[in-house]
Amino acid sequence: MKNRLDREERIVIQCSKANDSLAHERPTRRRARRVLSSSAGARFALSSAVFVFIAVVFVPMSSTVAGATVTPTSTASYYETSTDPSALMNQGESAGEADAQGLVILDFGRPAASGSALGTLDFDGTFDSFSSIVAATLNYIQGYLEKAPPNLQLHVAIGTNNSCGTGQPCGSVICGCVMEPPSYQTWGAELAAAVEQTQSEVNALRDQSGDTDVVTVVAGDDAEPAFDPGYQNTYNLLAGYAQAVGGFQPAMIDYGSAEPGYWSMSQLLQVVDGFRPNVAVPEVYSPSAARSWASLISFAGTRGRTVGVFGVLTDASTGDSAQAGYSSLLDAIEPITGQTAIRWISTINHGQSIG
Repeated sequence: MKNRLDREERIVIQCSKANDSLAHERPTRRRARRVLSSSAGARFALSSAVFVFIAVVFVPMSSTVAGATVTPTSTASYYETSTDPSALMNQGESAGEADAQGLVILDFGRPAASGSALGTLDFDGTFDSFSSIVAATLNYIQGYLEKAPPNLQLHVAIGTNNSCGTGQPCGSVICGCVMEPPSYQTWGAELAAAVEQTQSEVNALRDQSGDTDVVTVVAGDDAEPAFDPGYQNTYNLLAGYAQAVGGFQPAMIDYGSAEPGYWSMSQLLQVVDGFRPNVAVPEVYSPSAARSWASLISFAGTRGRTVGVFGVLTDASTGDSAQAGYSSLLDAIEPITGQTAIRWISTINHGQSIG
């Protein structure tokens, strides 16, 4: 079977190569600071036709999925507790000041519905509509563009998780969750529309400002087997997203786990490599997590498939360094696939405070 990552259509990832000459030069940018409110997302609609330009590059397996031979610098990702414009702007400015390149995940929480509106239940337990998530992500990107030096490349993922699944334990009974969306497939399609809308707004912002930094907006799902033992909600969301985008772009970043005992190996493989947009960025908070992913990647090989790993996500609260997570995962997968480097590292932070 032909490896999906060998296909020329598999152009999911942009090169994240830093310009070394920028390390000691940072031009000062003086622009009017424009904080976007949720009204900026009012133009967002599932039925809207959106033209999206995304710069892409071919990533054949023969050239190492990572695209680099040295350990990349870790970026800061966030479990978001709100869509507060200033908080997201500050996060983006912090990323720009750090010359961040690679991948950043803004995880706005699990899928939810409030009346007819779809969105997420964030990490403060508040409902955030897709329109407010679009605006919040734009505020992050605006902050980044205002502070970053020229010619950087950053992928920003609008993230969610599958922590409200059928068959999930809730106290002493098995149930779902409050504010569940009526259709996870429809929810996945609306996530795709939100990602495309945000990218369109970013392109317009760059055109107006003359920025040379390239920001690509993608989706992300912290898909964990223990969150959704029944699997159906996870499958429906990913299927809805894949059907809506109709190809490999915009990418869907799988930054979840692969622990055994809940889903079959075939289901785990379907999540990471069974939908055209999906890209593997394993959550590695411990050596056991790396071993679980290695087992899945080994299983893929028995099915004639090679799963390339594009990034690794570590957790700031575990005490393990980003380097430890990177090394743990790479040591586990290199003997299986021969992959010698990983393109991205990101460390996820709890809450929205900035140093």
